[in-house]
Amino acid sequence: MEGDETSWSIQEHPEFKRDYKWYAKKRPRELAAVFANFKRLEKMINSCQHPQLTVAGFIHPEPLGIWALDQRGSMGNLQATRLYCYAESSRKNIHLLAIGSKDSQSADISRVTEIVKSILENSL
Repeated sequence: MEGDETSWSIQEHPEFKRDYKWYAKKRPRELAAVFANFKRLEKMINSCQHPQLTVAGFIHPEPLGIWALDQRGSMGNLQATRLYCYAESSRKNIHLLAIGSKDSQSADISRVTEIVKSILENSL
């Protein structure tokens, strides 16, 4: 990805890393499904000038420009899962924030909102 002007760098936050390990062990199919959609998102934002205008059925807008990518589009009966990410346009960073289930959605949105607030404070 480096050297390509249109590519974005990926930043993995500690919350995401913890969640990733859990999903890799307990829900690998759901993890694969949300990452397949993340790869689709990457292609979309690499080809547009304004990533915040990116729209797809698996992308759910959340507060502060956070995206929740779901597991839709994959085969099988999968538990509702969300990969939370944030595109920091000024630095061309995609922040992977957390992964969660439908049951933990409210708590997940609260915790990733706090992460994005700190990203925004540090970018000033």
